[in-house]
Amino acid sequence: VYFVVIIWAKGQQLRKTLGLPPKHFHITLSRQDAHGVDKGIASLLRPLPSSAPSELLDHLSFTLHSMGDHSLAKKYSVTLCASFSSSEKGFLRLGDSAPKLGEFKLAMLSYACGYHRTADAKVQEYCVRKITSCAKETEWGTVCAEWELEQLPGELLELLLEPWSSGLLSALDSLTSAVPTLCRWSRDQVFIPAPTQSTEQWYRLPRFFRWLVPFKIALMSTPRNATDIAALGSSHIGIRHVLTLTEETPLDPKWFSGSKVKNTFLPIPNYHPPTIEQMDLIVKLLCDDDNLPVLVHCGGGKGRAGTVAACLLVAFGFNKPTMDYSLSQPAMSAPEAIATLRAIRPTSIETEQQEAFVHKWASTIWKRQSIFPEPVAEPLPCPLEIQGTLAPSSNLFIFVGLPGSGKSWVSRSLLARDPGGWEWISQDEAGGRSACETAISSARGKVRVILDRCNMSRDDRKAWLALAAHWAVNPVCVWFDYDAELCTYRAQNRAGHPTLPPGGRVRNAIEQMQKMFVAPSLGEGFSALVTVHSFAAASDLVERLSPPVALFKFPRTPHLLNLGAATADDLVRSLLPPAAAAGAHVVVTEKVDGANMGFALSADRTRVVAQNRSHFVNPASHAQFRRLGAWLDARRADLYRVLDRDPHFAERYVLFGEWLAATHSVAYSRLPDWFLAFDLYDRATASWTDRKTLEALLADTEIKLVPVLYEGSMPAEDELKRMVQQQSQYTDGRVEGVYVKVEKDGKVVDRGKVVRSDFISGNEHWTKGPLQMN
Repeated sequence: VYFVVIIWAKGQQLRKTLGLPPKHFHITLSRQDAHGVDKGIASLLRPLPSSAPSELLDHLSFTLHSMGDHSLAKKYSVTLCASFSSSEKGFLRLGDSAPKLGEFKLAMLSYACGYHRTADAKVQEYCVRKITSCAKETEWGTVCAEWELEQLPGELLELLLEPWSSGLLSALDSLTSAVPTLCRWSRDQVFIPAPTQSTEQWYRLPRFFRWLVPFKIALMSTPRNATDIAALGSSHIGIRHVLTLTEETPLDPKWFSGSKVKNTFLPIPNYHPPTIEQMDLIVKLLCDDDNLPVLVHCGGGKGRAGTVAACLLVAFGFNKPTMDYSLSQPAMSAPEAIATLRAIRPTSIETEQQEAFVHKWASTIWKRQSIFPEPVAEPLPCPLEIQGTLAPSSNLFIFVGLPGSGKSWVSRSLLARDPGGWEWISQDEAGGRSACETAISSARGKVRVILDRCNMSRDDRKAWLALAAHWAVNPVCVWFDYDAELCTYRAQNRAGHPTLPPGGRVRNAIEQMQKMFVAPSLGEGFSALVTVHSFAAASDLVERLSPPVALFKFPRTPHLLNLGAATADDLVRSLLPPAAAAGAHVVVTEKVDGANMGFALSADRTRVVAQNRSHFVNPASHAQFRRLGAWLDARRADLYRVLDRDPHFAERYVLFGEWLAATHSVAYSRLPDWFLAFDLYDRATASWTDRKTLEALLADTEIKLVPVLYEGSMPAEDELKRMVQQQSQYTDGRVEGVYVKVEKDGKVVDRGKVVRSDFISGNEHWTKGPLQMN
C-alpha cells in the first residue's frame, strides 16, 4: 500500500466546524488500501529534513496538537522556534502544546516570546490571556522552580529567557488583579537566569520569593549579599526598591552602592507587627510608581513580611496600590486576606499579635473612611528670617526644633555639597548626649560644626555653647519653627530613623518636647538667629552655607601615545607605570567623535540641564543640538532614574557622553542613538563611577553606552596601536581612537586616550564646511 501523507491545517479546522474529529489526511497511490494503517507523519519512512519549511512545521505542529499527540507537537514546535526564531508561529504552537504536558513554565515563556514577535493586536491579546492562565500553575516571568528547569529546551533557552518588555508588562496590568491560586512553600527553591558574567546558568534566589502583585510587589526572606541585590535588580525581576523589616539585621549599605536598587529600613521586632503609622508609610512607599517593583522582606519572609502582605490585601486586594483618596473601605476583610495569603504562601503570619494587627488595620481603614491618613499641608514658601549677623566666619551652628522639623535634612544637604567642610554632631546618630558632649568639646573649629539635636531649653543651649567656647566663632542658632502637628506628620512618614520609628513614640516625644520648649533668642550668646518656616527657606539656608554649584567641565584627557594626532596644546603623557596600575582594572572603549555632552538636574529637580564643555546648551544653541529637545523628552524618565538618586543634593550627578547628531570628522551610519554615555561624575565624592556600576545604572534604560573593546590588565603599547586601527562599530571606517580608564574600588582613578595618527590631518575640520548630520 502506497500513500502520500497530507498535512492540511485548514482541513482540520473545517472538520472541527462540521463537528467531525481530527484525522490524518492522505492520498492513496496504490489500487489496494489498508484502512487500519497509521497514515500520519509517524508513518514516513524517513524523518523530515532539517531544512523543512516553516509552513510545513507550523501546520504539522497544529495537526499533531489537534490529534492529541502533544509530545510530538512539542518536538516540531521546538524545531520551528529554533529554525525560524524571529517568527511568533513556533512559540505560539509550543505554548499551546506545553500545558497539555503539564509544562506551564515553558508555555508561559513561549507565549511571552510570541507576544514579542508579533504586531497583531489579537495575537498579542491571546498571548496575554494565556500567560495569565499559566500563572495559575507557575510563577510569573522567568522565575523558575527547580523542577521547571528541565522543561526548557536547551536550544531555545536564550530565546525563552529574554526579559519581558515594558509593553508586555503593561498589557498584563489589567488582567493580573484576580486572586492567584498557585501555592508555594518556603522550602521551594526558585531560580532566575544567572548574570552574564557568571559561569553558572542559573541563580538561586533566597527562600520564599513570590510575586504578590505581579511585577509590582514581591515578598522574600532576607537577601544574603550584594549578589542577591544585583540579581533582584536584574531585568529578569527588575526590583527597584527593597523594603527591609528586620530590626535585627539591617542590610549593608554597600550592597546598594552604585546600584539602581534603593533600600528603605523600617525596623520591626521579630514576631511583632508594624505600627499603624509604619503601615501607612509602607502604603505610601508602594503608591509611588518610581519605587516599583518593590521587594518586601523580613527574616524568613513569613511573619513581618506576611503581615504587611495581608494588610496590603485588606487595602487593595491584588491590585497595584494607588494614592486614591476615594478608596473609603477595605478591599478584603481581615479574615479573608489572611486566609487568601496563607493559601498561596503557607505559614504566613506567625503570631497572634501579627494576626490581630491585620484586623486592627482593617478597622482603622473603616474608622477613618480612607486607606490613607489625613495629610497635613506644608507651609507656603517664605524667606529665611535672619536676626543679627550671619557671618562668613561662623563655625558653630546649633539647630533647634521638634523631631520632624527638618534639622537632619538640612544637615545631610550641607554635608552632601561640602563633605570636607562640615562636622555633623547628631545625637540620633551618635547614640546619646554624652557622645555629643565629647565631640563638641574636642572640636577645634577647623571646619564648621553642626549640632543636630532638638535643644528645646535655654539652659540646654547655654550648656552646649559653653562646651564649645574655646573654639566657636560667631555661633549661629538655626530654629526650625513648625507646628507640632506638621512635625508629627513628617516624623510618622520617615523610615529608618535610629531612635523614633513611626508610631506612639513619635507622638509622645513631640508632645514632651513641645511642653519644655523655650524659643531661642540672640541674647543667649548667638551672633545670628536664623528661623526656618518653610521648605523653601530650608533650601535657601543650604544654598547660603554651601559653595556655589557651578558647571562642572569635563576634564581634558591626555594622550597616552602621540601617534601624530596630538596638537601643540594637547596633554601628552606616557603609559601608566606597572606599579601604578597594579591591582587595577583597565577598560578600553571606542572613542567616538562628536560633541562632549553632560546632563544634570536643575536645583529644583524640575528639568534636566545640558552642557557642552564649558557652557549650557539647548536646541537653539547650535544646529547640531536641534534634536536635543526631542531626545530629552524621550529620555526624561531614564535620565531621572540615573541622576535623581540623592534627596539632599539634586545636582549631585553629571552624566557625560558624546552627542553624535552631527558629523564631525567621522561620519557614522549605524548609531544606536544620538547620545552615547561614557562617564558619571559624583560631585559629593569628587569621583567617577566605574564601568560596571554605570552599566548597572543604565541597564533598564534606553540610554546607550560607548562599546567596550577590552577589559583586563594594562595593555601593551603595541596592543593599543593595534586597537586604533580596527573598524568602528558605527561606521565602515576605522575608529577615531580608543579611551583607556584605570579603575579601582568601583571608581575611575586614571584615564587617557590614543587617537589614530591620521585623524586630524586626514579629515577637514567639521566646522569649516556645511553641517552634515549622522
